[in-house]
Amino acid sequence: MQLRAQTLPSRLGKTAEDDGTKYTSAGNIGLTVTNYGTLGNGFTSWPTQPSCEYPKGSKIEHLFLGGLWIGGIPRREGIVHVSTAAVDIGSVKRLAEGFEMTNDLGSGIITRSSLPGDKFFDTSAVSHQDFVMEFTDRNTRIPETGDSIPNHVPLGVKVKLESYAWNFPFADFFVILNYTITNTSTDIIDGLYAGLWNNAVVRNTNLSGRPGGRDFYNHSGKGFIDSLRLGYTFDFDGVPYGAPAGSYFGVKLLGATPFPLKRDSLGAFVTAALDSLGDLRKDTYYNGWKFNNRSSGSQAYFYPEQDDNPAEPFRGKYQRLSRMMPKPNIEALGRSVNLVTSDGSTQGEAPASMTDLLSSGPFQSLAPGESINIVFAVIAAKKFGNDIPSNDYKNAALRRTLYTNAGWAQQAYDGEDINGNNRLDQGEDINGDGRLSRFTLPQPPRQPRVRAVVENQRATIYWDRTQAEQSFDPISRKYDFEGYRIYRSAAGADVSNPENFLTSMQLVGEFDRKDNNFGYNTGFGKIKLDTPKKFDGDTTDYWYQFPPKDDPITSLNGWQYLYGVSAFDAGDSANALASLESAKVLVRVVPGTPATSAASDEIGVYPNPYYANAAWDKPGERSRKIYFTNLPARSEITIFTMSGDIVAELKHDGATYDGAGIKWFDDFAGLAAKPQFAGGEHAWDLISKYDQAIATGLYLFTVKDLATGAIKRGKFVIVK
Repeated sequence: MQLRAQTLPSRLGKTAEDDGTKYTSAGNIGLTVTNYGTLGNGFTSWPTQPSCEYPKGSKIEHLFLGGLWIGGIPRREGIVHVSTAAVDIGSVKRLAEGFEMTNDLGSGIITRSSLPGDKFFDTSAVSHQDFVMEFTDRNTRIPETGDSIPNHVPLGVKVKLESYAWNFPFADFFVILNYTITNTSTDIIDGLYAGLWNNAVVRNTNLSGRPGGRDFYNHSGKGFIDSLRLGYTFDFDGVPYGAPAGSYFGVKLLGATPFPLKRDSLGAFVTAALDSLGDLRKDTYYNGWKFNNRSSGSQAYFYPEQDDNPAEPFRGKYQRLSRMMPKPNIEALGRSVNLVTSDGSTQGEAPASMTDLLSSGPFQSLAPGESINIVFAVIAAKKFGNDIPSNDYKNAALRRTLYTNAGWAQQAYDGEDINGNNRLDQGEDINGDGRLSRFTLPQPPRQPRVRAVVENQRATIYWDRTQAEQSFDPISRKYDFEGYRIYRSAAGADVSNPENFLTSMQLVGEFDRKDNNFGYNTGFGKIKLDTPKKFDGDTTDYWYQFPPKDDPITSLNGWQYLYGVSAFDAGDSANALASLESAKVLVRVVPGTPATSAASDEIGVYPNPYYANAAWDKPGERSRKIYFTNLPARSEITIFTMSGDIVAELKHDGATYDGAGIKWFDDFAGLAAKPQFAGGEHAWDLISKYDQAIATGLYLFTVKDLATGAIKRGKFVIVK
């Protein structure tokens, strides 16, 4: 059968050992990582599982599919081999050609966490969320089923991948991919190159809906920053869905051990000599081409097979791994149109779905059993400033945040290797263990434990003092806690800017120690309680609250708010470290009336009348809601037409109700913070029990108190 462009290849023959269900969730980027070498999931699990979503919960996707490429020359054969985890190819048999990585029977993905309270806590963990897996190119058939992998000639390598993700605010926008490639063949492999191929596509699926179709993929711009070893992709113009997603997807080569081979002034390789850090830039190669394109437009952007021949069927891929695309061709990728032809002239072409490859090498010859290590980062960033994304090619300021985020990814990789030379030099052994430690980030204070109490026109946030205030920084070797920050979203932020709901929170409170010369020295008197707040079933003592005890801050009933509480330190001037802040502990609250069974409390509905498409409403029949208020703690709501037909029946339990099943709230499920209600309100999305949107009209309802049997009645009006 034929595989349409941009459709994930069938994996009918793959075994149950394959795991494509894991995605990073510790930080603010959700990247699917598999144990068969691919990145992203081709949107096959959209919207329940992200392919590469940033920010978390925004539904702005950044990657269709990606994967590892490895090329080399087995010495006895003397011809190139290239093994690929994923490619852009248009036909499949039992499995897709080019999807060549498999895993051993019984293998899987190991999850680890360095967070002491995490269920996957492991003292060997590198980050807040590690995924560890192995795969190989050795098999020409799937081990369990015997299905052939089309046109696959193994190079003979095993790959161990460890992915790392953190929740620190300065590190929650990248995922590090740490590959160790081992020669498991019986031959020496010369001329080894490794790279990451990807078909990145940055789109706001709140506007586009389910990913798919030519227009979804055909409006990406790309670029390459050689000084940073960074390739990137962005939404060029948003066409045809609306405003472009103001976001970047980047892939950065962080480093390799050992460095690639050294060249002399004529370009010849110096036997057994390795390049230095300063040369790694010239050992990095970037190429881009149109997805699965073999015939249209400029040959420079054809799928890499034009140089193949029967004797060397992988020559084209190897050339892409080992050579840099000419600069004019790279620059044209950032314009999305007017691609450069092979003779250097420009040729007007429609925007196209572009793929790219970031690679490095050649590495020293690998004897059987020997390994090399190569590390990449997948980086996401919001566009900087107000200029339109299509001006990226002439306005580097748009990439300012991307560059900052790339710098943090590089710092995370370098760890103790401050000068980046792959050696532990004098003064670099920060932890004193006598070896070069990578992936060592400075540590902000630990997150506080947070609880919320939701009431009528108010939400009160409580947190403890033990977690953060007893934090020890392994870099400065000090207890350096300084204070707390409290953030809150504005009412209606989930309506006006849903894709940025998480990042829309504004600082509403900051409190710090007053016994030093750092910060505002406010002290904690306004927010500290005289005695700790206690919650049933929770042994934690909660010593702080916001808003402060006598502060008249109120919130609007029925509106969804995000609160975040973080802890920050005073920095470390001795190590030139600025103040660091923990990740925010999020709570999502919806103020409203508490549960009541009082006979005098009338059941209400708001807004009433309900007007569709009002300023506070969301578009779409399933993104609407009204609230029933003053409900008993356990009750049944029945809604009728004027003729007595039952429209909907709702069961309410104030102790557990979290808005589940209402799209308005489910849209933000990726935040991992369920909405918390006051107990006496219940939302309805105006969808009948027959799964139909209700029409304009007057509706009646009854509410039965399940504790007393009392029934109350009311009515409301819908205007569309």
